[in-house]
Amino acid sequence: ADDLGIPVEMFENNLKFSSGHLIGDLMATAMSEADGKQFFGAAPPDLTLVARSRNPQWLYTYLRNFYEDDSRPYGVNNRVFPDVGMPHVLESLQGLQTCAPGPVKDDNGGILRDKLTGEDVLFDAQGNALNPCGSYTLVQEGQLTPAEFDKAVYDLVNFLEYIGEPMQAERKHLGVYVLLFIALFFVFAFLLNREYWKDVH
Repeated sequence: ADDLGIPVEMFENNLKFSSGHLIGDLMATAMSEADGKQFFGAAPPDLTLVARSRNPQWLYTYLRNFYEDDSRPYGVNNRVFPDVGMPHVLESLQGLQTCAPGPVKDDNGGILRDKLTGEDVLFDAQGNALNPCGSYTLVQEGQLTPAEFDKAVYDLVNFLEYIGEPMQAERKHLGVYVLLFIALFFVFAFLLNREYWKDVH
């Protein structure tokens, strides 16, 4: 409520969905770690920690880059995290997309093109895709348009990053004062040190 700049009463009435919980209570998952290990082979990671350890941009890109892959146990793979064991939990919103070879960038960041035909280079001399998952095609529509889905994931990742450390904004704000105090303390420490050593020099 403080971070949103709204009264606590408004938060209690509109953003708290259970009367049995207090502001500041921990959020618990409905799936135990043992069940997660049994279902997926390993306990699913806490995405709030992933947002903090990798960074929110990585998590945003990861959640948007699932694609159909029948060779995987859950029928999907991920371009950012190949052979990931996580199902595409946002598939109903995004839909299902397939992956196709895409263009390759050269050393200068431009698209690599064939010198004779001028077409994008997609395959090497042996016929292997140079960028196997360079473009997507939506084969099953979701509840949201691509733009709406990107916005929803953007909001979700921002929330996950915030909830991973709600005190982050306050900590950074307080850090400015701590650094100013250290700088001021350094001045007095320097002057005191010079006073102590003036007779020696």
